[in-house]
Amino acid sequence: MLKPLIKPALLFCILALTVACYLPGLTGHFISDDGANIGINPFLKIERLDFSALWLAASSGGTSPLSRPISMASFAVNHYFFGMNPYYFKAINLAIHLINGMLVFMLVRLLLRLHLRIRGETNDNAASWIGIAVAATWLLHPFNLTGVLYAVQRMTSLAALFTLAGLVLYLYGRNKLLDGNRSGFFAIGAALVVFTPLAALCKENGVLLPLLIFTTEATLLRWSTPDQDSKRMLVAIVGLSAVIPVLVGLFYVLNNPSLILGGYAWRDFSLTERLMTEARVLWFYLHMIVLPSMGEMGLHHDDFLISRGLFSPWTTLPAMAGLLLLAAGAFALRNKHPLITFGIVFFFVGHAMESTIIPLELAFEHRNYLPMLGILLPLTYYALNPRLHLPSVRVRRGAFLLLVFLFAGLTATRAQQWGDTLMMRMLEVERHPHSVRAHTDLATLYFYLPPTSLEDEIDLYNKAMFHFRQATENAPSNIAGLTGMLAANAERKMPIDEALLATLEQRLATVPFGPPNKNSLIGVVRCIANGECAVSAEVVERLYHAALLNPLLTGSLRNQVISEFDNLPPEIRPKTALSK
Repeated sequence: MLKPLIKPALLFCILALTVACYLPGLTGHFISDDGANIGINPFLKIERLDFSALWLAASSGGTSPLSRPISMASFAVNHYFFGMNPYYFKAINLAIHLINGMLVFMLVRLLLRLHLRIRGETNDNAASWIGIAVAATWLLHPFNLTGVLYAVQRMTSLAALFTLAGLVLYLYGRNKLLDGNRSGFFAIGAALVVFTPLAALCKENGVLLPLLIFTTEATLLRWSTPDQDSKRMLVAIVGLSAVIPVLVGLFYVLNNPSLILGGYAWRDFSLTERLMTEARVLWFYLHMIVLPSMGEMGLHHDDFLISRGLFSPWTTLPAMAGLLLLAAGAFALRNKHPLITFGIVFFFVGHAMESTIIPLELAFEHRNYLPMLGILLPLTYYALNPRLHLPSVRVRRGAFLLLVFLFAGLTATRAQQWGDTLMMRMLEVERHPHSVRAHTDLATLYFYLPPTSLEDEIDLYNKAMFHFRQATENAPSNIAGLTGMLAANAERKMPIDEALLATLEQRLATVPFGPPNKNSLIGVVRCIANGECAVSAEVVERLYHAALLNPLLTGSLRNQVISEFDNLPPEIRPKTALSK
């Protein structure tokens, strides 16, 4: 009588365990990009749920091509009900993660049922159990933590939600087609036409949904239908939805190369160097997915060593060759072990935007939130499949169970660390001592921690300045440490450090001037504008003059800097003619 309840009960226990692991992390503060995107974004602080307020909030994500309006609107709704308390932003993220876990279960169960049915090996019970197991590993995997507790990465988890929902709906339609019911095309069309834009309006990599569906067909479902007319229609719908956008995008980029190459003008790596480095980054991701290491994980990976040549570092060429061998292996196994082929291709396609030619930062853990599924599915399937080697099935299942509990323990430990913002930032610096962001994050926290005594105040100030200096030394092309020290001294109304100011002027005039350096400069200007940072008109003039002398500060970034300085009070507003 109780047998039908075993699987739902187990799923509930997995969800409950996930909540228990993440609960300690909900008490952490906003971190890194949370501040700019959420904390100080005035458009999110809505007082009423009406169209105009939500529209302004949805349109406030201006740093990305599509503005990510669904994600931004969700932050505004979050504020409307719970205010700016980070706890509730992270709690909603956790709820989204749980929903995604259920969608992973549904996706894997449907996919395996269809795949086994097409191969004549129908086993609904095995598909359900493997679906539960994959959902458990995915929900509890410590590498997914930044997609949950890093509040702004709701953009990633929401895009994954609509992508997973689109894949589930597509498979529902495919099952209808296999039954000979052509109404399945309605579900297939809705999956592509409705869920692709929904995912993309959360985060741009949502546009990969048609390619993920194409991957599923090409590797597992093999366009199998009861009749040729349905097959031709299926190939046309899925093929065109996947191929045409890729061709249009390639044509547009080739005719407008500055869209891609322009972004490298302010990076400290070229397109070639990024592609070489990403080969090593992808192996780092695979290592963390299969054998996660607490010491190597972290919020920031801006200390990842850039590949300057095929042997600099020496692992560059082997990493590139390894990826080619992995792709070749996937092709060779496409008939005998199609699930392995599917997993590898799914992982690669999931990284097609963020780990290829677009001049983004080199590595972030949250980029694996969905692509990780491609690795976990075949690993779980072959670990639990009794047909692989029956005598070892108990050992494999026992090892898999231990792995799930290991993932849970690592996630709980990470969440505990993230729940204590000071501990978390200290560990970030310890594990990534060459990271600019890790040092500036910790320095900023030290500066704003309330002191308990005069001695404590001096100690916190010295610690903050130490880490700002470390950030300055770690990256000669970055101004975050210098602007941090300038702002810290100005807020304390201390005399200007001439050596610090001269170094900042020199960097402002020469370094690659992209969004990170622009944001650092604008942060200081806004601190001056609101009266928190006390500096003279002469200092403002010197900063302004140095920035506008930089030949790499162009276009919209230059206009933003000029606009911020123009908003300063008249008595300290720059009077230089360089802005004209």
